[in-house]
Amino acid sequence: MLHLLLVTIAPGCLVAGWWQVNRALSGNILSYFYSVEWPVFSVLAVLAWWQLVHDEPVPGEYVKPQKEKRSFWHRDDEVPTRPLAWDPALETPELVAYNQYLRQLSTGNARKNWRNPRGLPFDDAGEDVAGAGARPGESTLPTPAHPGAAAAT
Repeated sequence: MLHLLLVTIAPGCLVAGWWQVNRALSGNILSYFYSVEWPVFSVLAVLAWWQLVHDEPVPGEYVKPQKEKRSFWHRDDEVPTRPLAWDPALETPELVAYNQYLRQLSTGNARKNWRNPRGLPFDDAGEDVAGAGARPGESTLPTPAHPGAAAAT
C-alpha cells in the first residue's frame, strides 16, 4: 500500500509543481511559491515512504501476543498496555460542576434563545433547575473588576 501511495503522490506533486511553473510564467506571482512548494511535498513523500518501509520495531521486553482473531488494523508489534481507569475521587469541584452542566445540556429539552443562551431547563418560576443559580439571561461567570476601580477607592 505504501508503494502504491508513493507512485501516485510523488509524481502527482511534481505534475502540480510543473503546472504552477506554467501559471507563474503566465503572470500569477503567487504560483512562484507553489512551484517550489509542490516539489518539496514530493521529496517529503519519498522521505516518509523511506522511513516507513525501513522502520524497525523496537526490541522490547514484552511477549508477542498469541495468535488470535485479528482485525484489519491490528499489528503484531504493538505493545500491550493496561486499559485506562478513571478515579472519580481525583476530580476537582470545578470538573464535577462542568460534567453536571454537560449532563444537563445533553438531557435538557430547553431551547437556546436570548433569555436562555445555554439552553438549560428552567422551572415555572424561571429558576435554574441545573443548580447554577442564574436566571435566564444572567451569567454565572465572575465579572472582572474595572482596572481603575481599585485606584479610585
